[in-house]
Amino acid sequence: MNTCFDKIKEDIDLIKNLSVFKNEFNIENISILLVNKNKVFFIEELCSNNNSINSKFPSTLDNNNLISLACEKNKPIYFYEENDIIYPLNKNFVEELCLPIKLEQNKDITVCIYFGFIKKTKNIQALLSSFLDRFNIFEIYSYVYSKYIQLSETEKIKKLLMLLEDIIETHHPSMRLHGFNVAFWATEIGKKLNFSKDELEKIYLAALFHDIGKLRIPESIINKQGPLANEEYEEVKKHVEFSYIITKEFFEDLYPEIPLWVRAHHEMYDGSGYPFGLKGNEIPLVSRILKVADVIDVLYSPRSYKKNLPIDKIITELKNCSGKDFDPSVVEAALNVIDEKIILPMDILKLKSGQILPANLSLRTYNEIFNLEGYFSNNDEKYYFKSTNTIKTSKDLWNLVSASLVVEILNSIYEYEVNALPLDENTYQITEIRPLERKSYVSILWDLDGNLILQDNKSINIKVKKLSADDLLFVNGDNSNLTINLNNLYKIKLKF
Repeated sequence: MNTCFDKIKEDIDLIKNLSVFKNEFNIENISILLVNKNKVFFIEELCSNNNSINSKFPSTLDNNNLISLACEKNKPIYFYEENDIIYPLNKNFVEELCLPIKLEQNKDITVCIYFGFIKKTKNIQALLSSFLDRFNIFEIYSYVYSKYIQLSETEKIKKLLMLLEDIIETHHPSMRLHGFNVAFWATEIGKKLNFSKDELEKIYLAALFHDIGKLRIPESIINKQGPLANEEYEEVKKHVEFSYIITKEFFEDLYPEIPLWVRAHHEMYDGSGYPFGLKGNEIPLVSRILKVADVIDVLYSPRSYKKNLPIDKIITELKNCSGKDFDPSVVEAALNVIDEKIILPMDILKLKSGQILPANLSLRTYNEIFNLEGYFSNNDEKYYFKSTNTIKTSKDLWNLVSASLVVEILNSIYEYEVNALPLDENTYQITEIRPLERKSYVSILWDLDGNLILQDNKSINIKVKKLSADDLLFVNGDNSNLTINLNNLYKIKLKF
């Protein structure tokens, strides 16, 4: 009987064998893509010398490129330097080949295997024949299709998280951004412990949802300022079981390990944790990582009832609790991450594919400014902003003068000038990301409540994120569309 572990081994063997084939035939790039109708999804890319086609390739098919012609004709398409009919996918390549795979039962879906060469091959036919002899194209199709289903399901889950984050911000403000911050620390620790790319994706998702069960804990307890009473603490402890139940509904078919990791993220290394009192290696390694990442963010993040600890105090706390609360090997990895990780403005360009960050997009036309709340993400080395609110008069965006993006990373806020291309009423492709430097910003994180007074004397709640002598950065706190007329003057009242 085949198990999921057999399937994982087969997938690893496929990528390994493709890598061997690539080196043997001096192929610069082998990419595997899935095309569903007109949308393109990158599944795997093996490339040398940074000769990627992923970052250059559009998310929808263009006419006359190699992939679109292969899908249209359903046969291998070959490009060579002198061909002026087909557009190359990478200008560094003198030859390109695309092999399409299509099954009768999935007519809208084509799996494409792409080969790119920087030197002319002696015999492209012999290479293709050798590839078809060595690899079962139906196994490749099955692998790619299963990865595509995983991607699709994961995207749905992340969209649901975006909606839940709005609920968290309203009803459990102390939890705001906690999942994103824990996801950052957990994946960075996972890298130090040599987790694979696929495992890091699962760690990321587990971290995002590790405290989702707190939505079922009374707001009065979660948002309480000051220490909890014993009965309140017992109530809070129930969140791990609630998180297990919720993530089991989300991930059981996709990643069945995630609910188990989430349930054990409050177990202690010495056995004094909950819910089962597991000890040492009885606790899943990812749960041990989540435990450390969770504590780092709790200590590092300011709350309404406490100040954040400086980094040196966090390091001392981790060392003191190593071997008791925490796995020593995880603590060692975490200390290395803390030592290395200075967050810089352009670090958002290092965001891993599939990861998301809370963000605001400000679109400036000749007459107005539109402020949108939502999420910034990297999808196959392309950057997107997904808005949780829409612009009713979207036709005005054709007169777009400039756009700026504000992203929150580990309790710091960064502002960028960007190009924003509307793809639909909620989605913008973000390019040309440039940090916007403000020399006069006060170098602490502001989180002030205030009111924006409109021309008709109506008041809108705002949250001020940055404040200086000549600049003020705020976000709309009313979860409603806010349109600013640049020809008007506005008053702002701040509550210190």
